[in-house]
Amino acid sequence: MLRLTHLLSGRGGLRLVLLSVAYAAIAAPIALYLLPAAFGLEGVPLLAAQIAVFVGGAAAVAYVAVMLRRDERRRAGLRALAAGMGWSYREDVSDRVWGGSVDEQIERSSRSSRDLIDAREAEIPFDSIERTLVVGDREGATVHRIRAVRIPLAAEAPRIALRSRRGGGALSLLPRRPRGRGELTLEGNFSDVFEVSVPAGYEADALYVLTPDLMAILLDASSDLDLEIVDRTLHVYFPAIDLTDPREARRFLTVIAALHERFARRTALYRDERAAPLDPSTYRRDGDTLAAQARTLDTRTRVWPIVLAVLTPLVPLLIAAVWLQFLG
Repeated sequence: MLRLTHLLSGRGGLRLVLLSVAYAAIAAPIALYLLPAAFGLEGVPLLAAQIAVFVGGAAAVAYVAVMLRRDERRRAGLRALAAGMGWSYREDVSDRVWGGSVDEQIERSSRSSRDLIDAREAEIPFDSIERTLVVGDREGATVHRIRAVRIPLAAEAPRIALRSRRGGGALSLLPRRPRGRGELTLEGNFSDVFEVSVPAGYEADALYVLTPDLMAILLDASSDLDLEIVDRTLHVYFPAIDLTDPREARRFLTVIAALHERFARRTALYRDERAAPLDPSTYRRDGDTLAAQARTLDTRTRVWPIVLAVLTPLVPLLIAAVWLQFLG
């Protein structure tokens, strides 16, 4: 499923030609051989079935053509946006490791990344990609698209996950979720909007980062988004937004600016007292300033998706059994 989505997303003209040829190669034997030979159709019924096969296929190819054309226009708009803002743009970056919970929980073959916007040299540094994820396996698999953003922080900070309780965000889709005992209850209505998870023993450290002014910014600017701090990077997960739409692009950049300023300020002076002390003359590197337990969250497997995946194939059988019982 992910491979088909990725195949249709690039070089629309060539993909459309290949799709048309492939459909013609399938439709011709069906219409000219199987319908008269296998189904015994002839005369007007045969002609009607043949027309239906070719018209249905033409409609499907036309729909794909429209989607490909729309995708090409969107990418052209992203290139223009990046050029106008002094950023760089790259179409396919599936070979890169992006980091965060998505890469940790979703196999590489079940995720792809495209439409990279690299603004790491800008005044407000960030980079962003559109990610396609396949969550689950076989009949229970679902495809999701998100816009992921990375914002560099001034210093390393303990792992903190903020999942919007509105649901549907990237952290809600993943197979595993932080355990309840790692949740942190904060003042006001913040805990009603976000589920906050931190490593065991780092509750006070999280309060150092999540100050009232920062929580106010999160409630005001990003209450429908999921966020997580991983080492010295803030990962922000948007839905699959269209950045060529001025309104969506404006909100996107406003959120990034607000989060960059406040998170950078709160993490700049953070120090993990549990980290191994360093010799003053030793060069400090990324990874030296956090203890190992600060980097991971204790997680649990989400049970309901598994239950639904198991029960879904049984629904038709249950309906048939009820219907037969109703008919006596």
